[in-house]
Amino acid sequence: MDASARPERSRPVPTAGDVLQFAESDYCYGTGPLVLRVTGVGADLGRYPQLEWLSLRGVELRGDGSAGPERQVLVRTSALLGTG
Repeated sequence: MDASARPERSRPVPTAGDVLQFAESDYCYGTGPLVLRVTGVGADLGRYPQLEWLSLRGVELRGDGSAGPERQVLVRTSALLGTG
């Protein structure tokens, strides 16, 4: 597929080192808001722009900013617009 034929990306693509915040309703299998420092991304949104959920690996950050446990979570791609 030629690059000019690809649909434009409407969502930011997370990369390792990004710190993202998600509401409880925007990720699977957790309670309360989540702050995650990304260490890995499960798919390329540029290649698969229609994904509704994206697998992220990362370190959960506690309220005081300290590192918590490593996590793998599914997040709504629509929530990526409002992260940060």
